[in-house]
Amino acid sequence: MCPKFKQSIINISIMIVYWWTLSGCEIRPKEPPVKPNVAAGQDLKASLSSMNEVQRRRSQQLKNSLAKILVVDKQGMCLELGKHPCIDQVHRVFLGSMDAYNASQYQNPSSASIGSVGALERVVLSACIMRAGMDLLNPSQGVIFKNIKTSIDGRLVEDPAIDESIKTLYRRAFTREPTSSEITHLRNMYEEIYKTEPIAAGRNWMVLSCFSVLTSLEMAFF
Repeated sequence: MCPKFKQSIINISIMIVYWWTLSGCEIRPKEPPVKPNVAAGQDLKASLSSMNEVQRRRSQQLKNSLAKILVVDKQGMCLELGKHPCIDQVHRVFLGSMDAYNASQYQNPSSASIGSVGALERVVLSACIMRAGMDLLNPSQGVIFKNIKTSIDGRLVEDPAIDESIKTLYRRAFTREPTSSEITHLRNMYEEIYKTEPIAAGRNWMVLSCFSVLTSLEMAFF
């Protein structure tokens, strides 16, 4: 993995831990909804959090969301040792849910630990690898990376399908269009991946684009 992108993953992880710890993973007290007052030309995104209420996406919500976004099997998207479901068994508590039978955990954790970050990344990376592999096998029927073209040695071939795939990923994940800077960021990420290892750079870009978007704070909270 390219050093710069590896560092970006570390930064994302630190941010997730910080916000989970800061919020205590609790629902904030409800406040009367504030109607957005958006003047002409004002960025609408600045008004989207006016209710000041966020919740952590716990294990079952994460599983259902990933399965819907990526169209992958809920139980098979992540298996430890090839047989133990990551979300329902192995990382259930780390992902914010109770586990009375296996861990004597009778309430949802009120805060997250450093293991929560690793568990989230483990699950998302596995699901993204699965989706990228399926889309590469049948590009014309791709769910996220539809019609993506790669060279014989796996390099990404420049095509309008690249930008369209980025837009599809954001639409399915957040029901919104990506900003121009978000598209540029993922585009530039491919250049870094290619410089580090040209072979299979296309596949690696697909996996890591999916991973970077689905481990963002926008995905971790709702």
